[in-house]
Amino acid sequence: MSRLGRLVPATLFGRALLTLILTFGSFALVTSIAIVAYTLIPVAQRSASDLASIMVLAARTLDQLPPALREEYRSGLASEYRIRLAEERPLANAARYFFPYLSQVERALSERLAHPVEMVTSLANGERWFWAAIDVGGEVLWVGFPRGRLGTQPLRGLTIIFVVAVGLILIATLILAGRVSRPLKRLAKAAEDVALGFSPNQLPETGPLELVNLARQFNETSRQVRELLANRTMLLTGISHDLRTPLTRLRLAVAMLPEATPPDLVARLERDIDEMNALITQAVEFGKNLGAGRREDVELGALLEHLVAGRPRVIWERGPVRHHRVDALALRRIVGNLLENALRYSHEAVEVHLDGQSSRPLIFVLDRGPGIPEAEREAVLRPFYRLEASRNRRTGGTGLGLAVAHQLALANQMELRIGLRPGGGTIASVRLPASEREEDAGHAGLVVDG
Repeated sequence: MSRLGRLVPATLFGRALLTLILTFGSFALVTSIAIVAYTLIPVAQRSASDLASIMVLAARTLDQLPPALREEYRSGLASEYRIRLAEERPLANAARYFFPYLSQVERALSERLAHPVEMVTSLANGERWFWAAIDVGGEVLWVGFPRGRLGTQPLRGLTIIFVVAVGLILIATLILAGRVSRPLKRLAKAAEDVALGFSPNQLPETGPLELVNLARQFNETSRQVRELLANRTMLLTGISHDLRTPLTRLRLAVAMLPEATPPDLVARLERDIDEMNALITQAVEFGKNLGAGRREDVELGALLEHLVAGRPRVIWERGPVRHHRVDALALRRIVGNLLENALRYSHEAVEVHLDGQSSRPLIFVLDRGPGIPEAEREAVLRPFYRLEASRNRRTGGTGLGLAVAHQLALANQMELRIGLRPGGGTIASVRLPASEREEDAGHAGLVVDG
């Protein structure tokens, strides 16, 4: 996976959120730059120029007034314009205060006084003041104004804009992603049901046109799949019925052979008829709906002990009692098919183990046969596929045992895995489904997430 693929969120909500953030973030950035460049900066420059003119005019006017009127003039400036005049340097605050507007006032004062001016800050009664030294008649007069005179709070304004923008983006993402993700989650759940052999309900054909078309196509495909499965079952049932009639006649004909017929020939014919009948039976069973059955509380050790009873070359040691709710019939067929497959391909002992420590118990079937190559592990789960190409049932079977086990595992939320056993052979494992309580919790999480 590329670095870009790792950075891009995997969920629809994450990608929609990233798209909206990039889109609205870029728009907000361009808009902010335009507003600052064409509105705020010109207004700030004009306001700073007017304030600098008032400060210089106030200092020069005070110098021209007689001493008796100066105090009254100071009071008038403080009350009407919130500007103070002081002969002594204010006690400057050492802390750095970030306020971009000061640079505009400094520039305007420097232009009017024809020399650089640097403003200092101070705190008086909890209020911040800004002061500039103005030379009037050879004496230095400090002119100051409070922070509250400007009435602007850019940081608070930016914070409000940021919080509102983030809130709107999240709400828009939830609405947009929710409208798309909910139908897609329903579609994904329905597709999973189809893969497990279920017949899901028709999806609602509502919402945007693209989702309506997708739901309509899925409903049509699901209907065709159901029809194909029904036709397959009907076809196999019909073939089995038609084939068993001549098989019955063959069995009757064999029974009526003359007594002079060699016994080994009769035995071979009867064996061939039995194999053909077994093959037809397995094909019909595979054609039936291998769906999910009713779960019940099962003691796994007793079930496995019943399965291995009477089978040669099977090693099984019963451990602690472990109960689990599972479709017992499906589990018997799955483990039974795995055992038959292991005994057929392995001439040594076959081991069966139960790991019941986790919430989803594991059943292992291990043999010392030739093993299944990695490239063939998916193919052997398909019906009528056999690694042994001679088509001899004594050495290769019918190719339906693993396919039946695989479909039953899928339909009952079990996990069937096949791999190479260390030292040679095959290891097959069946992980049982989660409990109904865990599945309900998972479904609840899916609904909340949607």
